Amino acid sequence: SMMGLITTFIRLLPDEIRTKYALPRGLPALAERRPVMKILYALKGSAKDLDVTGADYYRLPAAALARDTVDHVTGEVRLGEIGGNHDEQRDSEEVGIEDINQNPSDNPQGAEGTISSSNVPKKSRKVKYVPGHSWMEISFPSAKDPSFESRHGKVTTCVVTIEADDDFVTPYDTKPALYACQKGKGETHSDYKWLMERVRQDLLDTYPQLKDKIMYSTMEGPLLRGLSHTPQRYAAKGVRPDSPYPGLFSGGSDLTVGESFSASIVGGWLAANAVVGYSAVDHLFLQKNITTDIARYIEVPDSPSEPDLAVDFDPDVPTAVDEKTKKEKLVESDNDPPELKKEE
Repeated sequence: SMMGLITTFIRLLPDEIRTKYALPRGLPALAERRPVMKILYALKGSAKDLDVTGADYYRLPAAALARDTVDHVTGEVRLGEIGGNHDEQRDSEEVGIEDINQNPSDNPQGAEGTISSSNVPKKSRKVKYVPGHSWMEISFPSAKDPSFESRHGKVTTCVVTIEADDDFVTPYDTKPALYACQKGKGETHSDYKWLMERVRQDLLDTYPQLKDKIMYSTMEGPLLRGLSHTPQRYAAKGVRPDSPYPGLFSGGSDLTVGESFSASIVGGWLAANAVVGYSAVDHLFLQKNITTDIARYIEVPDSPSEPDLAVDFDPDVPTAVDEKTKKEKLVESDNDPPELKKEE
């Protein structure tokens, strides 16, 4: 399964199967990452015209703000931790590794997954998207592809990723801690319109040159993200490709760091090695894994017969750039003197 540990073992497996084989060691002590919303934009103009690059922009709230306290009587400054949620950090310090990796058979609540508490939404301060402050990622996928303009013309794609606020997801105080996605909030809903307008303004504040360049926009989500990268997640022994379930292996970014495409590939690679039966000793000391096995039977050609291109290229098929060049040559020929045309 490449769908993540929580989706695989909590949302998909039937209760009777989960009760029979229990959960992977340490999974009940973990938490699910807050789902995200992706706002997609089509922009008028090429990446060069809009002065944007393939580099991603991240806004990390309070990532570099130290939580210092000042004694108003003595003036003494006590240095605090930098960034993060102080309450979550304090909770993580109170949980020991022994508690995280408790045997499910000794903890009936952990064996049955989410029965650690009633399915009632967690009572906490409502999380809302705050323009200019909340976590945000801005990327321009088309700017990463050199052939995009020749295939699609002067159009630029933009993806803004934000964390879904409590208008779109509901946190539950379960073990593991989960989020439920709210339904029925489409383009006509007030929460949808409110969020779209504020993200759009945030985008224009960050990239002022995109003003009056937005041709189309839509929002997708909430989208699940897998395990939260807390200290407990790295201490849990059950976060591994194999599982207590016969024949069930897990891959994906939950086994690595981050939620990127490359992390998912590495997670799938780890799962494939687990299926074959390779262990950490094979990887680290014997240099034996599925990659080295495949390399033994593949002959690398001395000179590649085909160019290494991101997309197929046929020189006989004219592109948008070829058509433009052809038109420019026609315009130039029309301006030539009659004597030059006769020579041609």
